[in-house]
Amino acid sequence: REAAPISEGCSLVLGSAPIAVAGTHCTPPRRWSRSCLLVAVALMELARLWRPGGGSAAAGAVGGGSTATAAQESREDQQRRLHDDRRERRMQEHTEIWLRQLLPNYVPGTPPTRRMERLWRQGLPPRVREVLWPMAIGNVLRITPELFEIHKQQAADARRSQALVPSNVLITLHDQTPRGRERSTECIPFDLPRTFPTLAFFKEGGPLHEDCARILEAYTFFRPDIGYVQGMNYLAAVLLLYLPAFPAFVGLCNLLNAPSVLGLYRLEPSAVECRARVFCELCAAQMPAVARVISEAGLTPEMFLIEWFMTIYAKCLPIEVAAVVWDLFLLDGEVVLYCTAIALLRMSESALLSGNGADLEACARILGKDLRRRVCDPEELLWHIQEVWRRTPLRLLSDIRSIADNEFGTGAAPGRSPAAASPGGGVGGLGLVLANWRDSLASRFAW
Repeated sequence: REAAPISEGCSLVLGSAPIAVAGTHCTPPRRWSRSCLLVAVALMELARLWRPGGGSAAAGAVGGGSTATAAQESREDQQRRLHDDRRERRMQEHTEIWLRQLLPNYVPGTPPTRRMERLWRQGLPPRVREVLWPMAIGNVLRITPELFEIHKQQAADARRSQALVPSNVLITLHDQTPRGRERSTECIPFDLPRTFPTLAFFKEGGPLHEDCARILEAYTFFRPDIGYVQGMNYLAAVLLLYLPAFPAFVGLCNLLNAPSVLGLYRLEPSAVECRARVFCELCAAQMPAVARVISEAGLTPEMFLIEWFMTIYAKCLPIEVAAVVWDLFLLDGEVVLYCTAIALLRMSESALLSGNGADLEACARILGKDLRRRVCDPEELLWHIQEVWRRTPLRLLSDIRSIADNEFGTGAAPGRSPAAASPGGGVGGLGLVLANWRDSLASRFAW
């Protein structure tokens, strides 16, 4: 199970997402390790048979146990392969349905049909994301290619001028010059190598390194009041994995303009506190034992939840798993972020309650780097999200919607009109009643 060296230019396929690896070490899939185990067991059996006097009862017992273990491993491997094959066939079928039947008749900005929504909630195929994600995000900011080029040129000019004057990166994070926070672009070269470090795309010299840097710099000059904030690199990287540079820039600008994301990137304490409060209520209602363990360990939601939200889970989960969270987020908005957080706690419940999460460091590890190893099946995560949504009280769903309403006057998902996100067109009264009724029906039937 040790990492195996992968030659430069090799391409791995994990699920439905192609992952390119160049000059790095990549952990092989489990079936490689199980195949090695089967070979080792077979060699042991051959050695036992050919060893003089190797037919003893003790050797036979050991050989029998090894054979049973190998058979069990083989059955598990076969079941996993069948599961992967079924998922691949289903993705191919869904791709054909989306490209031939659904997308040609879909009008961007309108609510999806029931059939579209049902397939959408099962996770979008990668080819469909290339088309549907820009439609779902929209372009309410009216970003044009000319505007993109203007801000890229401004960033290039600033980069050349900054190269002549040494500066302190830590100071430029809070630079309050009249121009704004344009100098925060100095942090981008330090963050890009840490963006999906197992991929070769965003490292120095990688195929998407330059595009990601230019997009982040252009956004900094597009919104100098916000500047570059850590976490934006993951949003831009996910978009670039599915979209060309300009559509990815349009998606980044409009995605960061969404209330559920913009409130966090403004780094306002009130935006962080209200989201942490709702999460604590939701966790205490659905998983009281886990909530107690996390509280006793001293792990506050601000230590992990805000990073999850700001990157839409792109940093803490494998890319093929985080992509399905993006699918749901673009469909349903901020409520998906909370349901995914509780779903991750459900999938980590045994580790947290077994005593391994008794202290702060252990809890942070379980909800940090261990998540990428534990949460590797998109279908399992989708099922847990569905269960969390079904069990969420309507009052908490209303509280989640009211966060964006209070901050920006709308709770719509990116690219969707306020009327589509809140039936009735109002925050209170009949609009709130209809919204609650919609959430109740969605939690029972939409999945």
